[in-house]
Amino acid sequence: MAQINDGLTFGLDQFKFNNQVLGYISEEGLAWGGDKPEKVKINAAQVKSGPVKIITKNNGTNVITFKLIQLDGPHCEAVMGGKTEANGTYTPPVAVTLEGPAEIVCSSGHTIRISKGSLSAKLSGNINGSEVLAIECELEIMAAADGGAGYTICPPASSPVNA
Repeated sequence: MAQINDGLTFGLDQFKFNNQVLGYISEEGLAWGGDKPEKVKINAAQVKSGPVKIITKNNGTNVITFKLIQLDGPHCEAVMGGKTEANGTYTPPVAVTLEGPAEIVCSSGHTIRISKGSLSAKLSGNINGSEVLAIECELEIMAAADGGAGYTICPPASSPVNA
């Protein structure tokens, strides 16, 4: 059944980085944040009611954070690099930041495509009877090669899942 674009984007069905589907992500899902755009206000002595010009210093950043909880070798490699042995033993690198495209497929039928992101990750969390160890991941959306937007939001009718 075709989904209708009511403008509401929700639910995480799948997350890909570098064209590889990542494993289970904690129930908190993806948190979209980043820095607000910075602006410089130009004030004049003759004008008391407010600035005479506002200049955008930078456009801010878009950062997506999430916790990967399926920690088998291939999923660890996908977000941290490193090496998985034939027996499944995973060894992380000393430090690495990965770059590549990302795609978020939502339950609402929307797909968010990120042309290029910088992914950093580190092991984090608790090992006990009520929580699982996780890899905290941060994907910062980078400038597109063509100078355009770093991401696009595709409505249900044009998303690959529903095409």
